[in-house]
Amino acid sequence: MAAVMSVIVLGLALVAPPAALADDRMQFTGTTLSGAPFNGSTLAGHPAVLWFWTPWCPFCNAEAPGVSAVSAANPGVTFVGVAAHSDVGAMQGFVDKYHLNFTNLNDADGSIWARYNVPWQPAYVFYRADGSSTFVNNPTSAMPQDELASRVAALR
Repeated sequence: MAAVMSVIVLGLALVAPPAALADDRMQFTGTTLSGAPFNGSTLAGHPAVLWFWTPWCPFCNAEAPGVSAVSAANPGVTFVGVAAHSDVGAMQGFVDKYHLNFTNLNDADGSIWARYNVPWQPAYVFYRADGSSTFVNNPTSAMPQDELASRVAALR
């Protein structure tokens, strides 16, 4: 009987829809810089990029124009900035300065950063529609725009 149940369970797992395989780290809630609620589970089943940044980080400042351009050039990929270690005014100033026209979250308590084990900024999580992801964190340099564009293109 146990063998039959194992086969049934395995069979069900093999036919599960891609969204069901989504990374459970997406099960978070947050607040946008404008104060609106955000639910990370809305990212499941779609290509997405989480960008972890701070307004005072020199590498984040170097990356921001490229992130803005790549996000604008890829409307089929959801970009979400996750800002921490600063106040909302500085975060909003950074968003305005670099024309970051995508959702940016105020992770003041660092809970989303902790959920993704982000030790420092800048960092990225690149999600494919099947829920698989790639984490990229380089504390010693900014990601070049062409590398970001290439990583985003690979999500589709």
